[in-house]
Amino acid sequence: MMKKISFAAIFCALALFVAAPLAQATTVTEVQQMIANLKAKTTSVIITGKSAEDKDRPGLLDKLNEASLKVDQAKFCDSIAKLNDFKARVNALIAAGKINQDPALGTTGQELLNDADAIIAALNELQTQSTGAACTF
Repeated sequence: MMKKISFAAIFCALALFVAAPLAQATTVTEVQQMIANLKAKTTSVIITGKSAEDKDRPGLLDKLNEASLKVDQAKFCDSIAKLNDFKARVNALIAAGKINQDPALGTTGQELLNDADAIIAALNELQTQSTGAACTF
């Protein structure tokens, strides 16, 4: 009985040791893909109002393009600042009732916010990997 327990304990420890390297750190490529996905959602989300297509959507996409550029430059905190600007604009559109909030109609403003938060978390991880400390605002 004791041999079975010892074997099981060793097996579990070995399984954890082998599985641990599978948890990979976030990469710039992964963050860029997340931003590209958010751009696609921003392009397809329903935005209403007179300035929807000449100001609101282009403004949101500009913030994402700027965030992507900052990632390429390894300026992760600057990228987070651009994503926070993006979130502020999405929140303003939500408050004004100008952006879709019905999941049955496709991408929602809240979904854009959630995706931006996930990207910010990944960028903080990259910042921590490169400098040892997350961004502070």
